[in-house]
Amino acid sequence: MIQNTNTTFSTSQNDYIAFDATTMRDFIVSKLKTNSTFTDQIYDGSNLSSIIEIVSYSYNVLAFYLNTTSSESTFSQASLYENMNKIINLVGYKPTGKQTSICTVDATANSTLPTGNYVLRRFSYVLVDDVQYTFLKDYSFSKVTAANEDIPAITNNALLYQGTVEQYPVYTASGEEFETFPIVVTNIVDGVNEKFIANGTIGVYVKEKATGKYYQYSEISNLYLAQSYDRVYDLRLNENGNYEVKFGNTVFGRQLEEGDEVIVYYLLSDNIAGVISQNEIDGNKIFTYSTSLFETVYSDTAVFTGSTTVNNTNSAGITLINPINSTAPGESESVDQMRKNVPGFVAANLRLVTSKDYENFYNKNISNIVQSIYVASNEEFISQYISYFYDISVDPNKVNRVLLNQVNYADSCDFNNVNVFCVPKFINIADDKIPNYLSPAFKNLLVDTAEDLKMVCAEVVPRDPIYMAYKIGISNASTLNKSLANSCKLVIVRENNNKIQKDTLKSRVVEIVKSFFDPAHNELGQTVSLSTLTANILSVVGIRSIYTLNTSENIRFDGVSFVQWNPLYPDDDISLINKDTALPFFKFPYLSYPQTIANYIEVTDE
Repeated sequence: MIQNTNTTFSTSQNDYIAFDATTMRDFIVSKLKTNSTFTDQIYDGSNLSSIIEIVSYSYNVLAFYLNTTSSESTFSQASLYENMNKIINLVGYKPTGKQTSICTVDATANSTLPTGNYVLRRFSYVLVDDVQYTFLKDYSFSKVTAANEDIPAITNNALLYQGTVEQYPVYTASGEEFETFPIVVTNIVDGVNEKFIANGTIGVYVKEKATGKYYQYSEISNLYLAQSYDRVYDLRLNENGNYEVKFGNTVFGRQLEEGDEVIVYYLLSDNIAGVISQNEIDGNKIFTYSTSLFETVYSDTAVFTGSTTVNNTNSAGITLINPINSTAPGESESVDQMRKNVPGFVAANLRLVTSKDYENFYNKNISNIVQSIYVASNEEFISQYISYFYDISVDPNKVNRVLLNQVNYADSCDFNNVNVFCVPKFINIADDKIPNYLSPAFKNLLVDTAEDLKMVCAEVVPRDPIYMAYKIGISNASTLNKSLANSCKLVIVRENNNKIQKDTLKSRVVEIVKSFFDPAHNELGQTVSLSTLTANILSVVGIRSIYTLNTSENIRFDGVSFVQWNPLYPDDDISLINKDTALPFFKFPYLSYPQTIANYIEVTDE
């Protein structure tokens, strides 16, 4: 580089990073002041001053553009959602949008409903204090007796999605190859109060001009996997937060003809306001969604014909109850999550082969349902999970949770299973209550979502975790019993010179212990790090030391000690844990007494 010896620059090579418009203006003025040739720069409003301001602010815009394009154009450095969305589109990755609340139901046909075959058609819904929960699919079932009768076809398969059914204005096709149109609806994906289009609830129907009939098109992961005649579409959440619907070109998926009419239905979620608690759907009436246009669409696309439709009149013969709380809305995929998920997506190449492929797939697509997932090979399943039951002298063939999953999901060829251990999202608020397991409907969702991507010889089999209960405890007894925790407590020693209230110290320790066992902070097969818990407690200002005390046996342990047990087999799998301990992949920890743990924590002085 040729150095200009006639000009002295007092700035370093990268000082441009620190310059904004004001700094640049002051720098130019200071340079002009070094000689007497120009003097107008010191007068605001002068011609020279105006020119300096124009140059300075122009520089500011160019510097911003330089910084943005240099960092936001690369996958590893992009931080803006819009830019990351565009980058990952190059490899065919589709970010996940915000997910609405979902709940399962137990369905019963009452004696007032005549025997026969029925269909609960798509977009039927129930209301819970003006909050709408909607069925997205058609469900068929039969009533074979005149008495009250359970409806397993709905209980085990149907899901209710929170949101109201909305129809997007009719789009008339121009007949272009890979015709694309956006669903432009106010769609805030980051708030907790604003309504949004729920991910996975969009349905596309096309009235083909050649036949005058409506056809339901299916979403496909990639149009290049479709045959020329397939009625499919590609759906993507774009950089503006709007969904884009893209059709084929007659080589890869059917191309729209000029004059074809596209109808799009979607659910508009009420966000966090749509969350409901257990049993809030308790016999609520089922309503049928109906508009003149939808009646025509449904008539052309009905899946089950010849069955009686559940309508506003006969729906009183069906009772629905939600046995568990609805899920919380799931957040849209963030930039950091995209950065983490894209490499796995590229490696999987739209196929589910390895355990990591399945885990990445489920963590991306049903993150609002499951808290933790572990996909075990058949060797792991037999040598560790099944072996566990034999080790505690329990026949696994007689364990209800093992048997039900095996019968419902595994096929007769039992060496080709993909064993998916899954912990549902839950909040543990009651004492001595075993956390919920994933419901049959959610398990079927796990199976269905992987159907098109898994290998044909593999069968997805959802498996229930083994929950491990924890209470503060220490003992020297040769035979342990969970009741020993009733006489144990965690003692907090307050510093002599500290005046903080004992109740304040206790409440802070209680929150630390609860947070340690918060399901959101734990996962299958994790290490229960008591060293971390101890360090967090000792970091509280005013605490000198801690120890675990058994008042019945008059023994103490310097530090934190817990008694852990399997609540289904408390006498067969129980142990003390007072150091960092790794759990096997099928175990998940929880605090057994979140409501009353404060009763087992005592604060004393040195």
